[in-house]
This record gives sequence, C-alpha cells and structure tokens, in this order.
Amino acid sequence: MAALDASGSLRADHVLHLRCELSAPNMQELFEAVMDHAKLQMVSLMDHTPGVGQYANLDKFRKSRRDEGYSSEELEGMIREAQTRRHTHSEKNRSYLLEQLKYSPLVLASHDDRTEAEVLRNAQDGIKVAEFPVSMEAAQTARQQGMAIVVGAPNVVRGGSHSGNVAVSDLVKARCVDVLASDYVPNALCEAAFRLVDNGLLALPEAVRMITAAPARMLGLADRGAIRVDLRGDLVRIRLVDGHPIIRSVWKSGQRIA
Repeated sequence: MAALDASGSLRADHVLHLRCELSAPNMQELFEAVMDHAKLQMVSLMDHTPGVGQYANLDKFRKSRRDEGYSSEELEGMIREAQTRRHTHSEKNRSYLLEQLKYSPLVLASHDDRTEAEVLRNAQDGIKVAEFPVSMEAAQTARQQGMAIVVGAPNVVRGGSHSGNVAVSDLVKARCVDVLASDYVPNALCEAAFRLVDNGLLALPEAVRMITAAPARMLGLADRGAIRVDLRGDLVRIRLVDGHPIIRSVWKSGQRIA
C-alpha cells in the first residue's frame, strides 16, 4: 500500500483498518508489524470463535459449515480447537491491545457484541465504537453508552443477516445506527443507503450521512464528509438506474478521478 501510494497509483484516499482476531496465537506479532503505519486509522477487537458473538448459536454454525462440506467429526474438532485458542489467547491479546492503544489517537472498536455486559465492559475499557452488534440488546446498550454504532451494508441489501442475527433495518428503526460499512461487499454502500430510503426507513440526507459525514467524523477525518466551502471537494455523482444507484463520476480534493 505504501509503495502504491508513493507512486501515485491509488486514485482513492486509502486508510488502514486493522481487524485483530483475539484468539489468534500470532496476533501480537501481526499487529506489531503494522502498528506504526502512517495510514493506520482504526483497530477492531474481534473474536469469531464458535459459541460467541456472531456464532453464538452453535447449531447454526454447524449447519453453515455442513453446507460447506464439513463432516460432523471435522466440525466438532474445529469447534474444540477454536475454543481452546480462545481460552488460551483472547484475554491476553485483548489486554495487550488495550495497553498498546491506551494513549493512541487510533479509533478502537469492538466487534459482534451480543450482550449488555459485553458492551458495558467495552465502554469501560475506553472503546468508542460498536462494530456490527449482533443483537438489539447490544446495540441499544451501545447507544446508551454514547458509542458510535457501525453496521454492515450487505445486511441491508440482503434484507437481513447472513448468519441469522439482528437485521440492520430493525436497528435503524430503533435509531441504533450511525455508520454503514461495506464489510464484504464494497459496492453495497450506496445500494444500502438508497434501499433504506426506498423502504421508508430514512430520508435521503440521513441515509447518505451514514456513508459520508458520519464515518468521517467517527474516524476524526475533519476535512471531509460533507459538501461545504471549508472542506475537501470529495464528491460522487450517482445516477439511479431502475432504482439502483450507479456511480458515474468521482472527484477527490476537487479533481475528477473517475
């Protein structure tokens, strides 16, 4: 990324978001390799162990993996190994990251919170962003704690969670969404914003704010995110084709790049 940026090959203004898997034995080593990168802006503390967070329902986890071709024996071995790694590494790695980032300007986020207790612990530890809460309970607690709430745009486009957790539309109705993230489908951002409008859940300015001004504010990027005289001229021109937003032109700092 640094080489591409230096060569002028990147059209967009990229920053780094580290998603740190707490149960990974080599998490500290991987983090230290990039912790001082000039483009680093945000760090998420994640735990995708079967039995917690997104995969709290082990029966649903088993079914999804069986659909991928795993046998019951392979699945049970996978679950045991993952839970052993979590028991061995997660708390140690969590403490390490919190200590490393205690005085850092980097934005720190939790990930896949399910319970009130999880959110309260995160808030107490200074975490300011709840990324992808998987239950209404977690999202409402994050709202009460003043945390920014990030949800996945693909959840909106699909009409619900791919893993059976809370639907973003329900979180929007409860006023528990600040930012839409592309997650695993980059072009879902615009689609999700317009889908929320089409479904009568938000006015267009509110929906667009979730993919522009709100994430900019969350990340401390004070020079962008809105159309204003004193901000960067970052603009996207969109055309609706059969109700779907299609990007037609892009400007960065007032210069057209696409």
